Amino acid sequence: MAAPGPDLLRRRNLIPLLLLGCLLVLLSGWRSFLYSRQLLIKSQEQSYREVLRVLPQGLLPHLVVDDYVALEQDLEGVMVDPSIAALLVVDPRGRVLAHLERDRPGRPPLLRYGPSRLAPNSSGPIGPKPGPARPGLGEPPQVHWQRLEAGGSTLGWLRLSHWSTNTLAVVVILANQYLQLMALTLVVIAVLLGASVLVVRREGRRREAQLEERGLELMESSLRDPLTGLANRRGLELLLERAIAAFRSSDSAKHAADLLVICLIDLDDFKPVNDRFGHGVGDQLLVEVGRRLCQCLRTNEPDLTPVAERQPPARAGRLALAGERGVDQVARLGGDEFVCILAGCTTASQAELLAQRILQSLGQPFAVERHSLTVGASLGIACASGSLTPSPLTLLQIADHAMYVAKAKGKNHFQLEMIHNPADLSSQEPGPGPAGEP
Repeated sequence: MAAPGPDLLRRRNLIPLLLLGCLLVLLSGWRSFLYSRQLLIKSQEQSYREVLRVLPQGLLPHLVVDDYVALEQDLEGVMVDPSIAALLVVDPRGRVLAHLERDRPGRPPLLRYGPSRLAPNSSGPIGPKPGPARPGLGEPPQVHWQRLEAGGSTLGWLRLSHWSTNTLAVVVILANQYLQLMALTLVVIAVLLGASVLVVRREGRRREAQLEERGLELMESSLRDPLTGLANRRGLELLLERAIAAFRSSDSAKHAADLLVICLIDLDDFKPVNDRFGHGVGDQLLVEVGRRLCQCLRTNEPDLTPVAERQPPARAGRLALAGERGVDQVARLGGDEFVCILAGCTTASQAELLAQRILQSLGQPFAVERHSLTVGASLGIACASGSLTPSPLTLLQIADHAMYVAKAKGKNHFQLEMIHNPADLSSQEPGPGPAGEP
């Protein structure tokens, strides 16, 4: 499996950093909200404590002379603060002297008449009913009591009920909106991160596919002859190994009459072509020879375009190079020597007919760069049958020996040899090495 590139690693490392950043922002915002809320509550409590400290000084004279009208007027002056829910004054025995109340913040205060007595320092039944200061804020009014005294004696009690200030309510609303925004941000980031992970994985799979494709192309190129596009010597070894493995497989039991046939081809009169017309023409002639071999056999068309213009081998070429059953294979050993693996021959006569077809095809003139060139060929055929499964080297040695026997007969001949026992090869005289044609 291919390792991800550096940019993919950076993307993966970015995910925990983004999550950590979002968590830090969320914690920082929540801490700021709690601190701001605490400051506002302290400021509000301080203001109401100041009201409870100053207001009794104005109410005491009215209590001394029992001027309850003036007492209510002073309370109305304090009720201009829209956050004050109610003001209540009782005497030491709990008798209600004055009571002003508003239902909601900002509403005008109303004079209330309820039970005539209320125990000091108790929430009691008198006062506004608990209810939200603003829609969505479920905080009941808060109650404070202050004793009204003069000369060391208690003249009465003052009760103040208030809601949270508008500023605190706005802060709470902003906090809720902040939490909602952060939740939405986290969802968006999670979606983006999920999409990023999918992109990273898809990019990784794409790169793995590219590397695999590139590896196949490199392997394919290492097994092909760069001039003709046919299998080279290394590719021929692979094809022979797979052909022998297929011959040994259980499927071959269904084809007991099948033969394992290879044909070694050596061109006649090729050296004079090089000497007279140059190696460029000779190379083109080898390309045309490879093309004709593929045309007269049951094989796939090889890629014979120039190396500089050649595209990556097609998948069909790879299948052909893998040695699938029933497909003839053509390889170039080097120089002017070619090897054919003939598939599907059931008798030696069929192998001989294919050899004759090859000789007839190669005997036709080749048109190369406005030249009409004629070459011949000598063929050596090695056939193995039955349970006999020689090695690739044995097959090539026997085919090489048969080819030199054919050359001894003259041009455009073939020689077929059946392999009965690979040990018999040692008793055969090896043929001479490749020699140039006169």
